[in-house]
Amino acid sequence: MNCKEARKDMFGPGDRRDEAERHAAGCPDCRSFERDYAPILGMLKAGAEPEPLPYFQERLWAKIAERERAESWTLWLRWSRRAIPVSLALIAVFVGAIFFFGPALEDDMSQPAALLIKNANPLTETNALFNEDKIEARSMMIMFAGAELASSRRYRP
Repeated sequence: MNCKEARKDMFGPGDRRDEAERHAAGCPDCRSFERDYAPILGMLKAGAEPEPLPYFQERLWAKIAERERAESWTLWLRWSRRAIPVSLALIAVFVGAIFFFGPALEDDMSQPAALLIKNANPLTETNALFNEDKIEARSMMIMFAGAELASSRRYRP
């Protein structure tokens, strides 16, 4: 039997106590342990209840109240530490949803609206049409511009 087992079984009932006493007879550390703790165990078995110190209850209630105030503050800190990352994650999801599910600017807009968003001058293409020297090239450019405008005004449900 080692010292740890002997100290555990030294004050208990039965066969284990006898083994612990035999171990203590040959071990000076366990004899010292038994000598120190035997009076305490005797007082506890005798039923002698020690009287509490003066103002024990007042000090106890003050410590309990102080701990409750501290716990309410720590509860707030724990909640806020979890709320900040969650709110940042929700904002990131919201912004991502806007970009993912939002309309594509150039696909769903007319050409003048797209030019305005890009801060471009819509008249530059028109000036290029009128400044063309050859009439055939001007006619072709007008036809392609008209076809492009007609295709952008298709029915969308």
